[in-house]
Amino acid sequence: MAITDYSITSLASVVTKQQGFVSNEIEDTYLSHLDLNGFCTVDNSLQGVPGDIRTIDVYGASGTAVDVAEGYGNTSSISTTLTPKRYQIKCAQDWFRYSDEALMRDPIAVQTGLNHMGIALFNKVNADIYGQMKSATGDSHTLSANKPDFNAFVDAVSKLAIQDQAGEDAMDAQRRVLPTVFALLGKAEIAAARKELKDELKYVEAYARTGYVGTVAGVNLYYKQDATTGIIMVGTRQAVTVFNKTGVNVEYAARNGGESGTANIRMNDVYARKYYIAALTDEDQMVKMILPTASGATGATGATGA
Repeated sequence: MAITDYSITSLASVVTKQQGFVSNEIEDTYLSHLDLNGFCTVDNSLQGVPGDIRTIDVYGASGTAVDVAEGYGNTSSISTTLTPKRYQIKCAQDWFRYSDEALMRDPIAVQTGLNHMGIALFNKVNADIYGQMKSATGDSHTLSANKPDFNAFVDAVSKLAIQDQAGEDAMDAQRRVLPTVFALLGKAEIAAARKELKDELKYVEAYARTGYVGTVAGVNLYYKQDATTGIIMVGTRQAVTVFNKTGVNVEYAARNGGESGTANIRMNDVYARKYYIAALTDEDQMVKMILPTASGATGATGATGA
């Protein structure tokens, strides 16, 4: 199973009941349909088991070259910094139980439960990636803006440690081109940006994918349904790395016998799990744009879904 393929089973669309037709509408339980795996770096070399600590060394350097006259040399040298960050390998797991009778009575309900197992893992990993993006702190990684206009996005990009956009490579994500710099906005922020930018917000067909709204100042805007109100994350995929040990594993548990066993009471247990670490590995590639509405928000989100 592909790393970002969280689907576990297909859903039937119509079943016949009492010689009539019943259309089945499945509630959308995705907190957000925007898959953040496409907005970070994916590393499949993770070793270890859940609970193990992985230390990620983040290096930096400072210092400049200077002109020197005859008989003189440098007065300061290049210096490097090392900041070790500790992350724990996670095992995200969900569990679905259903009876034989439930399957015979209403197979659509059982298939819905199986399908939601993959969605729940998708939501969990998405939330962890977004949480790492938001963990960027300090003056060099935050920007206060009165409104999400052209100038605000230009200022946000200027804080990123990247070259001029024209010299940057784009990445190919799911057979579509994802530009170097992106911005994640909630519903209120998307509305405000559209009002402020008007014709400056250009829609580029080549960049179209789920959630894509448009491009301004070289930044592609994406709608994230559960983005934190009053905050716009602007960055590149180099900011966060997702270390995977495996893809999504699905296990149908064997029934056990005895009076209280699952075989005796005809119960079925299904588990889905994923082992990973989501880490902010390059803070200089992420900027948190804070709008005035954020000051009155107490952990609120733009919607109940990611």
